[in-house]
Order: sequence, then C-alpha cells, then structure tokens
Amino acid sequence: MVNLMMLVLGAGIIVYSLWLEKKWDHGIAKFPHRSSPLTPWFIFVFLGVGIVVCLSTVGGHIIAHCISSSTLFLYIVAVCCLLFLEATMLVAIFFKMDWGKKISAYTGEENTYFEMVILINVKISRAITILILVAQSSVVILAAILLAAGAEPRTHFLEVDTSIFIQSFLVPTESPGFAEISGQACRRCGTSLSLGGGTARRSFLSRIKSLLGRRFQRANTVY
Repeated sequence: MVNLMMLVLGAGIIVYSLWLEKKWDHGIAKFPHRSSPLTPWFIFVFLGVGIVVCLSTVGGHIIAHCISSSTLFLYIVAVCCLLFLEATMLVAIFFKMDWGKKISAYTGEENTYFEMVILINVKISRAITILILVAQSSVVILAAILLAAGAEPRTHFLEVDTSIFIQSFLVPTESPGFAEISGQACRRCGTSLSLGGGTARRSFLSRIKSLLGRRFQRANTVY
C-alpha cells in the first residue's frame, strides 16, 4: 500500500513538474533576455525526485515478490542513498537559494506576478519533497523491520491431496478404507491408475456374479 501511494505521488510530481516548467518558460519569455539565463533548478530537482520515486517504487514491488534477506538489504542501502541525495538537493536548492532575489535580479523588477507565482510553487514543491522524504523513510523503516524479523522467500506451494481422484466411479463411495488400500497398493506396484482399474474390474465382476446367483436362486425357488 505504501509503494502504491508512492507510485501515484511520483507520477503526480512528474506531471506537476512538466506543467511548472511550461509556466516558467511562458513567464520568463516576457522579460528581456540576458547573457546569463536563469535556470529553474528547483523544477529540475523536483522532476528528478518524481522519477526517482517511481523507479524506487517499481523496485519495491519487485522486492516484495522475491523477498529475501540479501535483496532486502540491498534495497535498504539503495533507498538510503537516494534519501541522502534528495535531502542534499532539498537543502541546496530549496532552502539555501533565495528564488525571489534571483528572479528580481534577472527581471530588474520586484514583486511581479511571475515572481509571486514562482515563489508559491517553490514552497509547494519544497513541501511535497519533504513529504516524499518522510514516506521513503517509512518504507526504509518497514524494510528494516522485515529484515530484522527474518525475511523468507515466497516459495511455498499448496500440496494437493490427489488420493480422491484415483477412486473409480464403479466403486461405492461408502466402501471403507479404499483410499488407504489404494495408496498401499500404489507403493507396491508403482502405478495407482492400473491398481484402481483392477479393483474396479473385480468389484464389477463380483456384482455380476452376485446378480446371476440371485437370479438362479430365484429360478430354483419357482421350480
């Protein structure tokens, strides 16, 4: 469930980043071009966070289906490295850079509509990135709990009892001990199907004999 929510959030971040880049290009085009263009690093970082979240979520789904101690440990190490990289970029781009001053220095104007819109989106991107870091930290904690509890591979299969399929339709269901007798005979001869067929033939012949015997007995009584 955590991975599924992270995947939806990562896809939303990518869509939002692409929309924000379009708004940036449209807004910055209204101002005169300078020799050193202003690069929207916070948009690129935010887009990278969305891509990393989607990739790590896909990796989480794969790990969940082939879970073992070694793969879980590698997954924890990889996510911790991504967390460290994202935290470093968050501090360097969203906290240490004053985007209001950078935009004012580039446009030569202060408190423009473009600047206010960009600053609002910077705060939204920063809040979402912090939320992503918290969610990824919870994923690492869950993975560490699984690793500490001892993760076992999912290789258990259901064992189907096939003894009920070797009974012939010619044998009554109320005959006691048929499954046990068939199993013991199977171990002696190695083929359960042939044994089941022989038992069925003997039962069928015994029924015919008893039927003929009753008819002969009834005929003798009449005479």
